[in-house]
Amino acid sequence: MQLFENIRLAFTSVLANKMRALLTMLGIIIGISSVITITTIGSSIQKTLTNAFNSMGSTNYFDIYSQINYDYSDDMDSFMYKEEDMISREMLDELVQTYPDYFYLNLTDFFGSSELRNWQDQSIKVSINGAMSFDNMKDLKFISGRGVSYQDNINYKQTIAVSDLFVSQYFAPNTNPLGKTVTLELEETGQTEDFVITGIFELPSLYTKFAYTPGMKDIDKITPVYVPLDTMTNLLHQESQYYSYADVYYKPDYDIEMLSQTLQDFFDEQYKKAEKPYMTVYIENMQTQMKMINSVINVITIAISVIAAISLIVGGVGVMNIMLVSITERTKEIGIRKALGAQNSYIRMQFVIEAILICLIGGIIGILTGLMNGFLIGFIARTLITNMYPEYAELFAITVQPSVPAIIISVMFSVMTGVFFGYYPANKAAKMNPIDALRYD
Repeated sequence: MQLFENIRLAFTSVLANKMRALLTMLGIIIGISSVITITTIGSSIQKTLTNAFNSMGSTNYFDIYSQINYDYSDDMDSFMYKEEDMISREMLDELVQTYPDYFYLNLTDFFGSSELRNWQDQSIKVSINGAMSFDNMKDLKFISGRGVSYQDNINYKQTIAVSDLFVSQYFAPNTNPLGKTVTLELEETGQTEDFVITGIFELPSLYTKFAYTPGMKDIDKITPVYVPLDTMTNLLHQESQYYSYADVYYKPDYDIEMLSQTLQDFFDEQYKKAEKPYMTVYIENMQTQMKMINSVINVITIAISVIAAISLIVGGVGVMNIMLVSITERTKEIGIRKALGAQNSYIRMQFVIEAILICLIGGIIGILTGLMNGFLIGFIARTLITNMYPEYAELFAITVQPSVPAIIISVMFSVMTGVFFGYYPANKAAKMNPIDALRYD
């Protein structure tokens, strides 16, 4: 019962001196609102970047780059490695065979462009891309049919997946393209080859934004088409395939660091067996990069938040000062309470709870102000990107995400501030001599 009575008395005291209480809370409000604003901006940047990366498609792959192993020799600056020193297809195939539970391939390559004549004898152009499989090309959504498959590759089938834009460019309206033949002229050899359409995919909106200039006619747009990678290398008589870099997909059930080290060890061993110790690979992963970016943002956010939180100390000193003034004003009241039998702990608790209440109300107002600032900054950023850089508006869709841990910590910190800075004045009030207090004028 004493607790509820002390809370009631604290509310009565705060309401009796509204302006003074508000000015006392000001330091707490500014400090908490600054911290919440900063943490909201930091978490919103992280969420926005994560969404942007995810919108680009699958992220469960490693980028593997062949490079010179400078640890092998100090005199490698002028060394020029040959194509045969790069990552070979044989290495990649052996990787998948050695670790079938960890990795799988989805190699892609560009094979130039080709000019075709459509049903109205108009010229259109396509970019020819080779792919091993569409299993992990999640950014491509198929409207009908299917994409390139692994079976198409190993059987050297001449199949092709085309975009919806290509269909509108090449075929007459209301034509079903599935099963139709498209003749491509290969730039490298000049030979023409027929490919059967197995699927139609929707051209990603991000591709259309970045690949085409505004106002370009559909007939003038170069559209991508996908054919089996191994089919193309066979048609072009490329007996050996070497890559300066390759994407190796991994199954998300395993630890990324372990998989990365497994890859590094595998390729180092491959180059050692090939008697090319002067070569190695550099491995990157989008999720690892995102973790590094998020870590940097977290460090910056925490550092700035700590600086902003210094104002809480100023606010706490203000609370202590006002509580001392309040105790001085209520000296006779304290003397009467003690004369009537109030214990020191009761008096102490009364003023500690009053200090906590002031800080807690200030903290809540600060949290609401900080959230409002965060949403306002997000709205301004979204408006600026939409108006100034409309081509990036879809990619960087601003997502305002308040930091829940920061809100919880702010509430707890407000209470702790009230306890810490309210205890000294409360203890001073509790130790008053009731006779001296009653004599106070």
